[in-house]
Amino acid sequence: MKGLFKVSTLAISVFAASQAGAIELYNNEGTTAGISGVVAAQMASYGYDKDSALGEAFDSENMLIEDPGSYLNIDIRHQQGSFYGLTRVAWDLNFQTSPTSETSIKQEEPLSARETYAGFGHDDFGAVTIGRQTSPYMKTDKGFYTYWAGGFNQSFSDELGSRRALNAVVWQNDFDNLYVGLQYQAKRSVDQIAFGNGGTYGEVFVGDTTIDSGFGAAIAYTFESTGTYIAAAYNRNDDINGDLNSFLDPVTAPKTTLTNAEFSQYSVAAEQHFMDGGISLSARYEHYDSKDGAATATYDVSGNSFGIGANMYLSDQWRIFANYEMGKEESNILDIAVSDFSMFAVGTAYAPVAWGEVYLEAYNDKNEFYEVEAGKGTHVFLGAAVFF
Repeated sequence: MKGLFKVSTLAISVFAASQAGAIELYNNEGTTAGISGVVAAQMASYGYDKDSALGEAFDSENMLIEDPGSYLNIDIRHQQGSFYGLTRVAWDLNFQTSPTSETSIKQEEPLSARETYAGFGHDDFGAVTIGRQTSPYMKTDKGFYTYWAGGFNQSFSDELGSRRALNAVVWQNDFDNLYVGLQYQAKRSVDQIAFGNGGTYGEVFVGDTTIDSGFGAAIAYTFESTGTYIAAAYNRNDDINGDLNSFLDPVTAPKTTLTNAEFSQYSVAAEQHFMDGGISLSARYEHYDSKDGAATATYDVSGNSFGIGANMYLSDQWRIFANYEMGKEESNILDIAVSDFSMFAVGTAYAPVAWGEVYLEAYNDKNEFYEVEAGKGTHVFLGAAVFF
């Protein structure tokens, strides 16, 4: 179990993907090509009151079949001396299963763009890549070990550059145990994006949204002698123009048009491993600020979130895990909590083979919007994931 949990995946399992190696398709004269990814599916039962805001968004009356985040990567790299060129084309996989939410903004195509970038690097000085790609900010993606019931406290958004970044230039390098990453985002336009975590904060940009620029940075260090990992990251976006909706409370929080809004966030995370990875603990804190740039701004919010998780292997194949997460977004204009949520998740997973797990997990959550209950309940997931 050595070497587990050093890098989190972006969709489902921190440790599952770290145990799997890419499938090598070609290797000759310094050129390599391979594929990697995860394919997963689960049965889901949601327990929200059907009369609540989240009960209307999530189908709580029926058992659903869902894809919790399958994806496919194709990587090509050519090494010549100390220099190398690299490219990745990656897709999110959608199996046209039952949607998680009627308000989901996830694309319904079988394949949707996840990452597409190209660049060059040097063995000692790192790589510079251009395109849509994973943000260095994700080095702080910690605090949970579940497939589905985790990561809700993270207010990341692909298009805002703290998960996968559109139109981005990224430089990153590992100086032995020290990682450093820098990111710049050029102007981009998107159709719909969830601001923060749309499922818990409830806010979604609808229609055409433009973001003029953005930048971010991350630093992480691994103490091999103690099995300790620490990371910090910052991300900012300026001149955001678009309409902001809330599906949790569309009556008292109607559509708001943002003009030259700004969004900034920072996070810190730590992970501690014991018994060569047999037991792991991690935690993450994040703060963000978002403010409309109009002279008569009606939107000015700040948010804080915290998550802590634990994972324990009972055998080489069987593990148990739990995590607690909480978050609160407050209006700086109204001096009131816009969104307030908390959740506790537990689960177990069994790996009958080295490249897959069967998992059972559940979480209980409580969500308030403008101090009114938007939904609470207990939800259960039974699924399987195959990684390569």
